[in-house]
Amino acid sequence: MTFRQSLLFFGGPGLAILIGLYVGVPIAVGFGIPLIIAWSVALWLPIVLLLALVLYRFRRVPLRALFGQRFRFRRLQRQEWLVVLAAFVLIQALELLLSSSGAYVWDHSFVSTPSIVPALFDPRSDIGQGFSTFFGVPVEGNWWLIAFWLGWLVINIGGEEVLWRGYALPLQERYFGRFAWIMNGLCWNLLVHAFMYWNFLTLLPISLAIPYLVQRYKNTWIGVYIHGAGNLLVLAVLVPSIAGWL
Repeated sequence: MTFRQSLLFFGGPGLAILIGLYVGVPIAVGFGIPLIIAWSVALWLPIVLLLALVLYRFRRVPLRALFGQRFRFRRLQRQEWLVVLAAFVLIQALELLLSSSGAYVWDHSFVSTPSIVPALFDPRSDIGQGFSTFFGVPVEGNWWLIAFWLGWLVINIGGEEVLWRGYALPLQERYFGRFAWIMNGLCWNLLVHAFMYWNFLTLLPISLAIPYLVQRYKNTWIGVYIHGAGNLLVLAVLVPSIAGWL
């Protein structure tokens, strides 16, 4: 996957997400579509469609061979589990240190921000104090939001890690060699996450660490576990908020 192909592969869905969230979501909400539906569709439909196209390309390849060999999903060894744990802790620490940069960029940027942003993506929100709403839905007592978030994670982690690390990274390795992880990480950060540009710096540690480790160990599960564990932390705030403890 060349430089231009990388820009297209990552930038295409990134642009679609950007337009969907900045333009499509306000229109949909104006027509009475709940924010939780409008935001989810705008964010994940481009990813799901691209994933479907990639899987269709390999429709004649047995799933075990496709995921085990081509997409490099294999059982983690003990050393790799330790790498996942260490990387997760380090990434969370770095993101905490860099988290204030998001609010600064939001307040000082000359680029427009989306008119409707859930608290989870708003760098000015102190979600540690709990959620009063979650994607526009009142939180307290709505336990079904846990199932919603778990379903969100399946699409998020499954779709992104298969596409960016399982499919794209091996192709980038053929062109960029041992520096492919840098191209992969920057494309993921700057293009796919263009819709939340205020968090470019905050997301930089995970954006570079995951492709580096996946390329180093040739194992896509590393990205799945690190990425998934980080997003699961939302439940540490969501569950107490639903129970009324926060």
